[in-house]
Amino acid sequence: MRKLSALALTGAILVLASSCDRKPAEPSKKAELVVGVENDLTNLDPIKSQEPYSLRVIGQIFEGLVTLNSKNELEPALAEKWSPNATFDTWTFEIRKGVFFHDDDCFGTARTREVTAQDVVDSFQRIVSKDSYPAFVLADALLGVKEFQEGKAASVSGLRVVGPKTVEMKLQQPEPSFLHRITSPWFTVFPKEAVALGPDVFGRTKAIGTGPFKLVSRTDNEVVLERNPRYWRPQSGNLERVSFRVIKNEQIRFSELKNGNLGLMVLPPALTPAAIAEGPLPNGTYKLKPGFENFAVRGYPTFNSHFIGFNCDNLDVHLRRALSLAINRQEILKTIVQGTGVITSGTVPPGLLGYQPPYSGDIFDLAKAREELKQSSFKPATQKVELLVHEKDSTELLAQLIQSQLKQIGVEISIQKLDYNAVVGRMIKGDTQAFALSIEWVFSAPEPILNNIFNSAKIPVPNFWHYRNAEVDKRFVELRSVGDRAKANAIAQAIEKQVVDEAPAAFLYQTHNLLIYRSNIDNASVNGHSIPLLWEARAR
Repeated sequence: MRKLSALALTGAILVLASSCDRKPAEPSKKAELVVGVENDLTNLDPIKSQEPYSLRVIGQIFEGLVTLNSKNELEPALAEKWSPNATFDTWTFEIRKGVFFHDDDCFGTARTREVTAQDVVDSFQRIVSKDSYPAFVLADALLGVKEFQEGKAASVSGLRVVGPKTVEMKLQQPEPSFLHRITSPWFTVFPKEAVALGPDVFGRTKAIGTGPFKLVSRTDNEVVLERNPRYWRPQSGNLERVSFRVIKNEQIRFSELKNGNLGLMVLPPALTPAAIAEGPLPNGTYKLKPGFENFAVRGYPTFNSHFIGFNCDNLDVHLRRALSLAINRQEILKTIVQGTGVITSGTVPPGLLGYQPPYSGDIFDLAKAREELKQSSFKPATQKVELLVHEKDSTELLAQLIQSQLKQIGVEISIQKLDYNAVVGRMIKGDTQAFALSIEWVFSAPEPILNNIFNSAKIPVPNFWHYRNAEVDKRFVELRSVGDRAKANAIAQAIEKQVVDEAPAAFLYQTHNLLIYRSNIDNASVNGHSIPLLWEARAR
C-alpha cells in the first residue's frame, strides 16, 4: 500500500511539473472598435430619431426591407425579393426566412422569434403614425396614411399581409422608384413585444432589431454594441464589440483618436488641414501629414446638399439668377469645408443610380449676374436682401463670405442669425427672402428628391422656396410611369435643368464624409445615408 501510494504521489508530482513547464494558453483577444460621435445619442427608436448621429447606431441594430451598400447600390435585406405590378402602384415583398430578432426577455422563455410579414406591417404602420418623425417620407406614398393619422381608420389600408412571409404595399399613385424611399434606417422592422415595453424602455435602454449588432448598454455618453451571433447574413468583418462614445468638442475628440482611445471618427472640415496633406487620391484615400503614419482617411459622398434658398414669392427670377451666378462656389468649397466635397449647381447628389446633373462645376459668372440684375425689379441702391442663418453647418461664416462676394454686383446682404428651428419656422410661413440650409436626403433616387422639393403641391414643406412651374409638375406626372432607369434619369435631368435655370436656390456643394481611422482597421466604409458599415470592417 505504501509503495502504491508513493507511486501515485510521484505520478502526481510529474503531472504537476509537466503542467508548470507549459505556458497557460492566452485567451483570444476580441476585435473591438471605439467610434467617436459628435452629438448626443438621445434615442435609438427609429421613429424618434431626428438627427444623423443616432441613425448611425440604429443602422447597426435594425434592418429594413432593402438597404444600400458602400457603392450606394440597392441590396435586399429583410426582403429577399420584391416585385411591382404593371402600373408601379402596388409592391409585393417576400420576407426572408430564418431571420430572428435579437435575444431578449420580452419574448418570454423562447428569448426570440422569427420575423414575419405581420412584423413588417406593424412596423410600417408605426413608422407612418402621427407620432413618428419620419412619417412625412411615406405620407404621400402609401395609401391610407392620411386617414390613419386622422383617426378615421384603424389601420393603413395600403399595408396588407398576403401570407406568413408576404407583404403587399399599395401606393396612392404609381412610383417606379418607391424602393428608394425606404433604404434609410428610419424604415426598419422591430418587434411589437419590444415596442410594448414603452417609450421609456424601447429606444432608451433596449433596442431590439435583426441587425448585425445588438445593444448591450446605452448611456448619455456611450452606446455599446456586440456582434449578433444569430445574424442571418455572412459577415466579412470581425468586430465583436463596437462602442459609440460621445465627445462633442472636436479638438478633444481628435486628441482622443491620436492618443489611441478612439479607433474611428468623422474628420470635421475645420480639422482637415491638421491631418491631410493631399487628396483625394484616385482610390478615394488621402495623403496624411507627418505624425499620422498610423492612420488612414477615406472620403465617402453622402446624400447631402448645401444651398442658399430663395423665396420665389419675394424675390423675382432675375434677382435670384443674379445672386446664384454671382456666388463663387469654388471659393466657398475651399473656405467652408476645406475642399472636402464637390461643387453642385443642382440639388441631386451626383451619381445616384447613374444620374448626372445638368451642370457640372461652378456656374459663377459675374457678367451674366450683372445682366440679370439689370432686368430685376430689385433696386440695389435702396434695397437689401435679408439672409437667415442659424447655428449649424457654419452657415454664419458661409453668409459672411457670400455677403462679400455679392458686393461685386452691388447687392447688399443683411445677415440675421436665429436658432435653427426659428429659421425653419419662418421658411414654412414664407416669411423670408433668403435662407442658408443643408439637407441630408433620405431618398436614394433623383425622382423623389426633385418631386418633393419642386412640385408645387409640396408648398410650403418641403418646397420651402415656394417654387411653381406647371410644366415641371407635368413632368413629375410623366415620371410616375417610367420604369426604365436611363429614361427616368433623362427626364429628371431635364427637370433639374429647368429648375436650376429659374434659381429657386443657389445650390453650392455636397460634402464628403471623411473617415479617419487607425490603420489596423480594414474595410471601413459608409453608405450614402452616412451609415458606417461596421459589420464589414476588420480589426487587425
